[in-house]
Parts: sequence; structure tokens; C-alpha cells
Amino acid sequence: MEILSLGEKIKKLRKEKNLTLKELAGNRITAAQISHIERDKSYPSQDLLEYFVEKLDVSIDYLLESKDMQAKKISNNLLIKGEIYIKSDELEEAKKEIKKVIEICKEYKLYENYGKAKFLLGLIYFNEKNYELAIDNFERSLVLNVKTSNFEKVVQCYLELGKVYLEEGFYKVALDKLTQGENLFLEYEMKNNEIKKELYTYMSYCYIKLEDNVRSLKYAKKIHEIEENEKNIKEKANSLFLIGSNLLDMGKWDESKEYLNKALKIYEEENKKNEFAKTQVAMSKIYTKLGKYEDALECVKKAYITKREYEDKEVIKVLFEYVKVLINTNDFENAKKYAKKALVTSIKIKDKKLEYKSLKYYAKIYKKEGDLNTAIEHLKKCLYIIEELGDKKELADLYIELAQTYSKISKEKELEYYTKGIEIYKDLDIIEK
Repeated sequence: MEILSLGEKIKKLRKEKNLTLKELAGNRITAAQISHIERDKSYPSQDLLEYFVEKLDVSIDYLLESKDMQAKKISNNLLIKGEIYIKSDELEEAKKEIKKVIEICKEYKLYENYGKAKFLLGLIYFNEKNYELAIDNFERSLVLNVKTSNFEKVVQCYLELGKVYLEEGFYKVALDKLTQGENLFLEYEMKNNEIKKELYTYMSYCYIKLEDNVRSLKYAKKIHEIEENEKNIKEKANSLFLIGSNLLDMGKWDESKEYLNKALKIYEEENKKNEFAKTQVAMSKIYTKLGKYEDALECVKKAYITKREYEDKEVIKVLFEYVKVLINTNDFENAKKYAKKALVTSIKIKDKKLEYKSLKYYAKIYKKEGDLNTAIEHLKKCLYIIEELGDKKELADLYIELAQTYSKISKEKELEYYTKGIEIYKDLDIIEK
């Protein structure tokens, strides 16, 4: 991933195509003029640029892309790689990628990505329990995010600093950082409820540690108010439990019992609903195998109605079963509608695997409809996610599925994806080399 000037790009492409200066020049200009351009001693005209585009088989956008733009794109990609390594718990690999980003950002003054890199580095050191370096990187990220006016990221820095100090047992310092985050959040009227709930959760916990149950309760109730508005049943139960626990510590037995009973009731109701939904999904699968699609549809519909107020993995699995039955009954419009619900919920709960499966169901619907090009578009989106997740077996299966889908459109593409899939199978020793 080199960052090249226009001249350096032309020289690199020329060498890749094994062209001499004279061959690239042709009858258009002299070899000496090409040499000047390659050394950035002169700049080609628009006509000459178009000539290079044709001769070197490259886009004009690639040739004209500035070093700054290249640096931003490369650093963006390296940041994504770094995040993937962090999620895979490959922290040393993550550090390598992020340190590359930092070098690029320093050279090209990319303060936004510099702030992101420092934040990720802070997360790594926090995971490694190297609290001193974690604090240093979160504080540097905070300064860089202030510089670029990315105040939501500033709040996240305060949140992470609060967590580090909390982990170290410095409860007053932790609370101070979290309070600064809260003040900024309110000042800029931010709408990110996930950050807000996390701030209030850790603030409530700090107050418990500081034996200030009144304030701990205050923040627990704030979390409850947010969840009431969101209608997230599971989190609502958790916040009721937190309030009840606080009241118990304060010796307010009757009030505590009231909140804890409410929480218990929600947990019990949720378990009943889960069991009912699971039974209906199982019945739907049985009816599907028997070819009784109307009965299958009725069962899965009951399961969905039971679970639709939740936004969790279980409701997504119910939606997948719903989509399967709708595909079997050729109700493609409704299948797309419920596949979209599954996709939106997957993105909301940040589950990449379920997001991937949702897109695959979209592809399946379009394939069944005979719209192979749209099916391929969705499979390619799946490709990006599964590459990010690093699941090689799933990636190979996806390449084979793409090859099969391309078989009626392009034999060249079919062979390309089939070959990619087979190569991975060989690497995984699934088939013999």
C-alpha cells in the first residue's frame, strides 16, 4: 500500500506492463518527456492523461488521486484491519496496523484518523491491563478529537478513561472523567443512547463504590427512563434490578422488593415467551418438511408476534425462519420485508454474523425470483463481512455460491470464484491439494 505521486504511479504501471519509456511514449511524445513526468519534473496535459489511461489500462481517478487522499484511504483500511484484530483478540497484530496508521497520520496531518488510532491503541493497552499506556492514548485521542470537533468521540474517550480508573480502584477520578463525559454529552445534545446508558451505568457503579447510594440510584433510574423509551424489555429488567439492588443497600426494603419483583416478572415472562417461540419455530420446521407451508407459516407467525417487541438474537432467528417459509410460498415481497427487519436488528445489536446471514437471505430471495444480478450484489456484501470476520471455511463456501450464481451469467466470473473457493478448501485441507 504505497502512497505515490502521479509520476511514480505512471512509472510503476509502466514497469508492471514491461513497457520501456519509448514504448509508452509511442508517437505521442518523447521518451525524455515521459522520464520528466515520471520524476514529477513536469505535469501531463489532459489529453496526455487520457492517453496514459488508455495505454496503461487504468482509471483517470486513480492517476489524479492526491497523496493526501491515498493516505486517508490507506489509513482508513488499516484502522479497519486493526479493529478486526482487536475483535479477534490478536492484539500484537492490531498494534502493528495501528502504528502504521499513526505514522501516516503524522506525515499527512490526518488528525481525525490519528484520534481514532490513538483510541484503538488505548483499547488494546486496556485489554492488556497496561493502564498507564491506556490512559496516555485515550488522553491523546481526546485532544485530537477536540481538534477535529468530534465531540461524540471525546465523550467516548472520557468513558474509557473512567473505566480504566474504575478498574484501578480510583473511584473519584473515574467519576470525574465520567461526569465530564456526561456534561459534554448534554451540552451538545447528543442522541446516542448506547453511550448515554454506558456512562450512567458506570457512574451508578462508581457511586456504589463511594457508598453514595442516593446518587447511584439516581443514575440507575436514568438508565431505566432511557430503556422505557426504547422499549427494550431485557435491558428494562436489568435497570429495574439495579434500582432494586440500590434500594436494598439503602435499607429501603419495601421499595426494593417492588422493583426486584418487577424485574423478576419481566425475566419470567421473557422466559415463557422464549419457550413458546422456540416451540412454534420447531413446529414450523416440521410442517415445512411435510410440505404444509400454510401451517408452517401460521406457526412461525405466532413465534414472531411473541418475540417482535425484543431486539435480540432470538428474534432475528425467528425472522430467518419466517423468511424461509415465505420463500417456500413464493411470497417474495413479504420475505424481503422480514429479511430487512432481520438486517436492521442485526446492525442495531452489532452482530456481524447475523448481518451476514440476513444478507444471504436477501440473496436467496432474489435468486428464487430470478434476479441473479441483485442476488450477486447481496452476496458480494456478504463477502466483505465474512472477510472481516476471518471465517475461511465460510468464505470458501461463499465463493462457491457466487460461482454457482454466476454460472448463468458469466462463465469467466464463475471460474474466477470457483477457483478462489477451491484454493481455500485446499489450504484448509478440506480437499486434497
